[in-house]
Amino acid sequence: MRTETAVATLLVATSAVAVLGSASQQATTTEPPRATVALVEAWPDGRVNYELTSTRRAVMWTPQFPRLRGYTPPEGTPPVYAVQFARALVGGEIKVDVSVLLGSATPPGVAVTTVTISRGSHVVVNALTKFGVQPVTLSMVDVGTLVPFLPTVVSVSPQVEIASVELLTAPYPGYRITLRNLGSKGVSNVHLQSYRGQDKALSALKRTDDGRPMMEPGGSYTFDMNLTSGRGDVNTASGTWTPQPIDVIEFDSVRWDDGTSDGASPFPQIEPIVESDAGRRLQLRRIVDALRATIAEQDPGVDLLAAAKLRLESLADAEPDQLQLAKSAMRSTKAIVSADIVRFERQRTTPRPDVRQWLTALLARYETWLARLSPP
Repeated sequence: MRTETAVATLLVATSAVAVLGSASQQATTTEPPRATVALVEAWPDGRVNYELTSTRRAVMWTPQFPRLRGYTPPEGTPPVYAVQFARALVGGEIKVDVSVLLGSATPPGVAVTTVTISRGSHVVVNALTKFGVQPVTLSMVDVGTLVPFLPTVVSVSPQVEIASVELLTAPYPGYRITLRNLGSKGVSNVHLQSYRGQDKALSALKRTDDGRPMMEPGGSYTFDMNLTSGRGDVNTASGTWTPQPIDVIEFDSVRWDDGTSDGASPFPQIEPIVESDAGRRLQLRRIVDALRATIAEQDPGVDLLAAAKLRLESLADAEPDQLQLAKSAMRSTKAIVSADIVRFERQRTTPRPDVRQWLTALLARYETWLARLSPP
């Protein structure tokens, strides 16, 4: 399994498993040159992953890795759920930040090491053994040119039209897909599953990141589907690799803004959480901005606590065009920070904690909360 977040999205490439994507990926107009090299991740169990690499930083994580026998995590520390690689081409070398996700795919990860891969080098990441993971060997290969044919694209709902499909070549090969909502209701999200022959390939859950419908009635939504990842094995020719094109892309589930669905969602229990989390993330970003602005105040005559209350109270409870679950999450998150302020005001300790120090600690707490709800 591998996850691409090159353009603020989570696309998961698997041989048989579909996995949730993250925030919606919007098409971009400025693209770096075509990727001509790939990062190779070779595990001791024989599994080899290839990841196209360009000057644009990209992240993938995998829960499929060999563990050290007999390893026990320190008391109170969750076991490693996934190993994560963030990569970018710097000059003629690949810079790779290796980290681990503990307990689940929820960020932030724990940094392991940073390595630089040059042409012809093979770097063994032994630092993973501290977390009970067998070492991975990283190297670089050249990538052959791929100009994929346009895939067949189908929608489970006649109300969601495939408006256009275009080929992409840089920085990664792939497809740019535009959907159009022909229905009378807004679209909350759509799930896609792609295939190479009989085998499942990339999958994703497409939606907005702010709790609004991804498509209002009559609206459209465009995203890029990049072919950046692929499997290899000991029989793969050394020195080169080319990603394989997609044959069929199926939009197999559509969730409408009233909670009804067309098709069978692979994540029916997750979709309400997705909508709530989107609203909570938006409100947390606003809360974080308000706290940062308050802490940045340098005028000694400013009552920082009063300034923080004013900024936080002025935040919108919710947005009128959001999904209902997102609105509810927006309101509850604002109420939580308001309760934090009230509890601090009622604090009777002597001496009373410094307001700026307390607001700084509160900011750090909310920044961490936001990071946990944000895609890796």
